[in-house]
Amino acid sequence: MTRLRKHWLWPLVISVLALGAFAGLGLLTRAVLGSRGNRALAATGEFGLWSMLIGASAVLFAFLFAHSVPLTAWRRLAGVSLWKPAVAYGIFAVVLFAFQWRTGSPIGNLKPTTAIGVSRTLLALGLIAAAPAVLGLWLNHTRLCRISQVFDGEARAQASDVLGELLDCKRANGTCLTVLALIVSTAVIDAGAQRRAFLATGTPKEAFPPESVLLYGALFTAIALLLYVPVFLAWKTRCLRLVDEIYPLPPDARPGEDWVAGRARLTQLLGTDTTVGKTVTAAFGILAPLAVSVLAVVLPGLKQGR
Repeated sequence: MTRLRKHWLWPLVISVLALGAFAGLGLLTRAVLGSRGNRALAATGEFGLWSMLIGASAVLFAFLFAHSVPLTAWRRLAGVSLWKPAVAYGIFAVVLFAFQWRTGSPIGNLKPTTAIGVSRTLLALGLIAAAPAVLGLWLNHTRLCRISQVFDGEARAQASDVLGELLDCKRANGTCLTVLALIVSTAVIDAGAQRRAFLATGTPKEAFPPESVLLYGALFTAIALLLYVPVFLAWKTRCLRLVDEIYPLPPDARPGEDWVAGRARLTQLLGTDTTVGKTVTAAFGILAPLAVSVLAVVLPGLKQGR
């Protein structure tokens, strides 16, 4: 397998496998929707589109999971066994899934009744796909706590090592946020396509209001931000402290040109001038044009649907 990954045909192999999985999962989803006497409803074009989006989402989730697994190198980077944070995330995911189950869904009593099972399966897949990214954020927080110990004199490390750790945490934080943003954006698009499919088969707009789709996306966006923002702020605090440690204020309170230039270069290298708003906007903005375009199709006449 390792030798195959180094071959120049590897991207083509991955593309063929992904397309095959996409088609197979889409057909499987449509078959599940058509079970229990719901074949006529599931055979509509709108539910066919939703089935294909479900298949594409499952492939995307698998891709994100596989490529974010290296973010969970707990033992190597923080000396913590992986099973402990994994159990913590498992409990978190189960609670979130149970909350979604208990609060109900606008499609719970709508036909085809098999759609609710597909939606819950996709939610479970999304939670699994997000696991490495969430664990990666928790890992970075642990690494940042170790850096604080260096600053406080409880541990020893060279300035270059601390700088390397902070830069690595920056890259990992960005990857984790991007993964979470992709998962949330995909979930919102799928929910919008689902609503369109129900409306096309005669479901009253009042039974599946557009606000339910938007609130669904807002909920998971808020959860992603609650996971990311504390780690980002902790990272930025350590970066600013490193700058102060390397370039302390002059005793005479008269900073020279070299001092100002040195702090500016280090600050620019670390990227501490980036705010939470800019970071989040950049991550979720990657799919903003696509999401707006798709939602314009799957949520036709948003104002009229109220």
